Amino acid sequence: MKKQLLGLAAAATLAASPVFAHHSAAMFDSNKVVVLRGTMVSFTNMNPHAWISILGTPDDNGKPSKKNPERWDIEATAPVVLAMQGIQSDTLKPGDKVTIAIRPLRDGRNGGSLVFIVTPDGVPHGAKPDAVGLDLANLKP
Repeated sequence: MKKQLLGLAAAATLAASPVFAHHSAAMFDSNKVVVLRGTMVSFTNMNPHAWISILGTPDDNGKPSKKNPERWDIEATAPVVLAMQGIQSDTLKPGDKVTIAIRPLRDGRNGGSLVFIVTPDGVPHGAKPDAVGLDLANLKP
């Protein structure tokens, strides 16, 4: 009887515990890195993921593109992780020139998952550019 009550209590405790779920990253192409150069539109620094929106263009073989800028919406990590990478709620401001590397959406829409961002002061935040085969000297906004 005690074992049954103990088992029931354990089951009730587990059922009452919050469930932490996370979405899949399958929507992003983990085999590609796209470099975007552009101007900050907005930065939404809230859980569970921050969002960065820019008007920008993808690089053309490592060089800035001559195409007209388009809006790109980039999913970043949690604000606490961004803070550890040096991005606070006031770091990214509308109008700032930035360079962003993303894992693009598989469906071709203008969006992706943040790999790193180079802020106007030339400092990268997130993954190290050389870890994905890029040279910081060529990424300054």
